[in-house]
Amino acid sequence: MRRAAWAAKAADLDGVTPMDRDRVIDAVRVTSLLVVVVGHWLMAGVTNDGGEVRGTNTLTEIPALQPLTWVFQVMPLFFVAGGFANVTVWRRTVRRGYGYPEFLRNRTIRLLRPVLVFVLIAQSLLGAAWIAGLPADDLDYVASLLGRPLWFLVIYLLVTALAPVMAAWHARAPVMALIVPAGAAAVADVSRLAADGPAYVNFALVWLAVQQLGVWYADGHLTGMSRRALGAVLGLALATLLVLTVPGPYPVSMIGLPGETSNMNPPSVCLMLLAVAQTALIVLVRPRLLRWLGRPGTWAVVVVLGARAMQLYLWHLAALVAVVGLTLLFGVGLPAPGTVAWWLTRPVWLAVLAGVLATLVVPMFRLERFSIAWRAAGAGRRAPERRDVTHSVVVPRLLAPGVALVMAGLFGYATSGLEYFGSAGEGLAGFPVSWLPSTLCLVGGWTLTSAARRSFRGTSRR
Repeated sequence: MRRAAWAAKAADLDGVTPMDRDRVIDAVRVTSLLVVVVGHWLMAGVTNDGGEVRGTNTLTEIPALQPLTWVFQVMPLFFVAGGFANVTVWRRTVRRGYGYPEFLRNRTIRLLRPVLVFVLIAQSLLGAAWIAGLPADDLDYVASLLGRPLWFLVIYLLVTALAPVMAAWHARAPVMALIVPAGAAAVADVSRLAADGPAYVNFALVWLAVQQLGVWYADGHLTGMSRRALGAVLGLALATLLVLTVPGPYPVSMIGLPGETSNMNPPSVCLMLLAVAQTALIVLVRPRLLRWLGRPGTWAVVVVLGARAMQLYLWHLAALVAVVGLTLLFGVGLPAPGTVAWWLTRPVWLAVLAGVLATLVVPMFRLERFSIAWRAAGAGRRAPERRDVTHSVVVPRLLAPGVALVMAGLFGYATSGLEYFGSAGEGLAGFPVSWLPSTLCLVGGWTLTSAARRSFRGTSRR
């Protein structure tokens, strides 16, 4: 796009943005997903020596980099931004005269639209590769790898479904709505350490507590704090993290690594403290961020990337697989993590991955937009030519099983991989899920959730 055309588009996007829109939250949401993408690309310690590919974790190969996960582990900020968005959308839904079914259906459909496109196309490509004769073991690994990023969508859908309940609790007792799930998560963590076993309940408790930080932000409780108070919160959170991680009992890495207690799977109290520290830091620099985001060019980048953020997240590991495949095809070697060659090639590595990801995301985004426009055009053709007002209601008896099936499908993908012609053989909490027909669950859940909306006509009032 030429500079003049981009400047005109940026000015238009800046002009149509509502004055009360919190641009910082949009920037946080986009940046958090992009940082996750870059972090995964840097963590992938892939070597290619004589056509033999070996995958390792850079954080395991170079332990000195583990403290950087306090910067690159920004998934908590995504849930903070999600809490802000959920409570804002819920209150808007209520003001328009709708209720919980409409809220849950619309949020679920919005979340799943890019996921459905990703899953169906990725599975088609895996199936084609299998038919072409690629080794089944290699495809098993790729399918498992592509399914892993979907874990957070299961949790995000769960906390979204509970957002109206938590918002009502926040309205009555904001402090209790925050400290009760946080305190329960801490208790679960203590029992986890004492019994040397996982505390799976923290998948809900920790992320619910983190989501409440977004609700506090939306209500102005955080932005109304003094800079001294925010600095104290930031310092206390970081100091507590240092005490819990450097001497123990928790690892320094905020990303789960083999052979040690994970701060991520399931999430620990350290992840909550990291969320508090990151949120306090964002609020501290918020005035500067607002001035920066007030520039049309900067804001346009946030808007453009924000519209494609979920697609970028979903396809970033597919881009990694594609680049590794290209190195095999053309006989390009990949250096071992930590070597001088590895460090020197990181900018090129990221640039190539970004280019491949762009080639994947652009057509997928257009396909998604085309499907939305096609459905809207179909609805328009069926509209009656009379002055009736079309109202919509959501049928709960279709919505509940629809959302349940969606969560089951995402759960299956996250634990067993994307493929449907084999099994990655993984499970969760000792429960075998490789048999789960994830695609049927996702498509069936999408169908029921979409069908849960029913329209009826009422005569317009003059």
